[in-house]
Amino acid sequence: MLFLLFLIFFLAVYVKSDRKLKFEIKKRNKESKTEMMLHSKKIMWNIFLLAVPIMLSNFLKSIHDVVDLYYVGEIVLPGVAQDIAEKSLEAMFSAINVTTPIISVCQALAMGFMVAGSALMSQYLGAGKNENARKVSAQLLLMCFCVGVIANIGLFILAPNILSLMGAKDLIYKYSVIYVRYRAFELIGLFVFYAFQATRQSSGDTVTPVILNVVAIILNIIFSGFFILVMKMDITGAALGTVIANMLIIPPCLIMLLCDKKSAIQLRFKDLIPDFKNIFRIFKLGLPAALSQAFTSLAFLLINSLMLGFESHIVAGISGGNKINSLLLFPAMAVGSVLATFVGQNVGVGNPKRAQKCVLSAAVLSLIITGIGSVLLFLFNRPMVNFILRNTPAAVEPCVRYMYFLIVGLPLMGLFQVFVGTFQGAGKTGLGLILSSIRLWVLRIPVIWFMINILGRGESSVWYAMVISNFGAAIIGLILYLFVDFKPVIKQKKKIIED
Repeated sequence: MLFLLFLIFFLAVYVKSDRKLKFEIKKRNKESKTEMMLHSKKIMWNIFLLAVPIMLSNFLKSIHDVVDLYYVGEIVLPGVAQDIAEKSLEAMFSAINVTTPIISVCQALAMGFMVAGSALMSQYLGAGKNENARKVSAQLLLMCFCVGVIANIGLFILAPNILSLMGAKDLIYKYSVIYVRYRAFELIGLFVFYAFQATRQSSGDTVTPVILNVVAIILNIIFSGFFILVMKMDITGAALGTVIANMLIIPPCLIMLLCDKKSAIQLRFKDLIPDFKNIFRIFKLGLPAALSQAFTSLAFLLINSLMLGFESHIVAGISGGNKINSLLLFPAMAVGSVLATFVGQNVGVGNPKRAQKCVLSAAVLSLIITGIGSVLLFLFNRPMVNFILRNTPAAVEPCVRYMYFLIVGLPLMGLFQVFVGTFQGAGKTGLGLILSSIRLWVLRIPVIWFMINILGRGESSVWYAMVISNFGAAIIGLILYLFVDFKPVIKQKKKIIED
């Protein structure tokens, strides 16, 4: 019920913001969202308005895993002693947390291609080259489908080996293998959705992906609840419900890509013939972003491996904290995502000054939003934790301690998302790779290892390392930003459009 209340709230926010957005467009003689990105003086306001649907989308993506955690907490193990039942539930919570980076590693290539495709499409649309944008969209869809097939097969086969290398044992190993193997089947559909989202978002349509995510989360709640509460399928039901929900939204994605005549980018079947020139461009531009995503996921995979040395209730507490972190971070992620489109279109049309104004506006907006999130977390951290970990009382206190560190780290992560969005929109994906690598591999992992093995700080090492690495990433991101020249990665001859 609480999930549905959250859903209604954010839908209300979106409807209100969308009405305001429509009023803005109407007031400007019905100019398109693309034109609004290129001309409007209210940069921060427009970023916020276009970010609201993506906030909702990111929220719903985070809810997918929270739904799994919620229903796992409702699992009843008949004929099992209470202490053993609690250990089993803790192992299931830990399995969901441990396996999330594994899924993310597989997603990395598709997400890298999505970043590259979105940057190219945004710049082409900004330069008025819609046909070129359409060709990029088609090849992005083709690449994501192929990568999804390979990732699906590979993850299903290698799941036991990967988890063994991570150090997963006993119940955590058992449940992790089950969860990963089932979740592997959603990768094809998920990758296709990435291509769809990149296409829509590059043209300023942040609404349609949200609608599909709303459908997916409702289906996830229904199916996971049915499989766990009715069919008594424990963690298998959680994974299966998520997979089915995500797969069912793919046919509408394909139909809209091919049949929506109102879209700035409408694909044709002939566009799906492999075009190695565009494939190579997407691959070349997307490889740094893909490596960035992969290195990030591998880093968290290694961090989770280090955490497997903790007691199960500690791992479960960190798992719950990570889900709350994701929920609170989604507004800043949305701002960074919209910023990439704003920067991409202004770079594509040849207006670097406006692109820089967009970055500054997004940074201020992100700090405001994450600051509000930190205040809410300070006031309501325990109710949040108690809700997620209600049937694993031993995990509550470690998670609450995590929240106090998150209060400091959240605004820093907001700035990190702004810099990543800037680099993506400008086509400087290599800078995003550098920033992500330094944040996790140079700062966070060494600090965790040092504090665990040298200082003996236990689970608090994870939280101290989070704050240190996020602070370092914010500073280094600012330094790297000075090297962005905001030159387009596409050929264009349009004059600079001044504000």
